[in-house]
Amino acid sequence: MSEEDQGAAEDRDGAVGGTPQVQRHVLLVEDEELVAMAMAEELKAGGWIVVGPATTLEEAQALVTSEIVLDAAILDIHLRGRWVHTLAEQLERRGVPFVVCTGYEMVDPEGRFASAPLIAKPIAPHRLAETLNALLNRSTPIGPPLEPG
Repeated sequence: MSEEDQGAAEDRDGAVGGTPQVQRHVLLVEDEELVAMAMAEELKAGGWIVVGPATTLEEAQALVTSEIVLDAAILDIHLRGRWVHTLAEQLERRGVPFVVCTGYEMVDPEGRFASAPLIAKPIAPHRLAETLNALLNRSTPIGPPLEPG
């Protein structure tokens, strides 16, 4: 099979050489519609199944407490004037790793979520999927907070 034919097969059925790729589910919590749309497109292009986007704390909490499969989550730390620390705690209790996305400099002064990668907004297109993949592949160090760009 030529490279071009293989690429077409991947686009059509998400598989390489007939072998299905493992699809992972990511909860997207973001209250800015255009930002959420861009993030969802990047994630889908990277092979993720996007759950949400949840635009309110209540929507996100309902998804986290449901039976929906979640392999990871992306949290905008401040949703419509409300901090999402309680949601992060729920994700931790459920064993779902998460990434924090924010335009704020100080999001967790007590260090409760020091193990969660932090991505500063605006988010460069490749950083989101890259960071999620590193998060789920614990052999890859996550490193310090990622700067915009």
